[in-house]
Amino acid sequence: MRVIGIDPGTLCCGYGIIETRTQNSELVYVASGEIRMKNTEALPERLKILYGSLKNVIDEYKPAHLCIEKIFYHKSIHSAFALGTARGIVMLLAAQNDIPVFECNLTELKMALTGYGRAEKRQVKEMVIRILNLKVANCKSQVASHRQQVTCSKLTEDASDALALCICHINSGQWKQDTGCRIQDAG
Repeated sequence: MRVIGIDPGTLCCGYGIIETRTQNSELVYVASGEIRMKNTEALPERLKILYGSLKNVIDEYKPAHLCIEKIFYHKSIHSAFALGTARGIVMLLAAQNDIPVFECNLTELKMALTGYGRAEKRQVKEMVIRILNLKVANCKSQVASHRQQVTCSKLTEDASDALALCICHINSGQWKQDTGCRIQDAG
């Protein structure tokens, strides 16, 4: 099973893709990255870039599930609305590709990965690197074979957050039970 995690934003959107191998449910890094948009561009233009870029990622990697972070609080109403539009783009792409969408609570995600619900982004990133056995360097993304250390391109905090969403989704087993954090069936 291949899962894409998306940490949406209107200036930077992180994505990460992990798959499991059926023999031992091993988590295998596939790809990660971020989509950057210029704050000098109007919001509709940034959303167009976000849509096109994420569509290319989904078309290339063909994930079976999509994970996204739940939103429960934001400092600015303007930022919350902008983030909501980015989430709408993500959910639209999932629906167009018949990919079920799952939400994950950020505090629970941090607790599952680090043991502390208020962990910092760098702590989440460190755990993602350990769990996926990544060697971060300036190299191309590749799929790993059995527990081989994988070299991935520079891992940003947004991309590591997206990978963390995938890890928690797969490890939760909720997708098997069709309960819990599922918010909708695409389509």
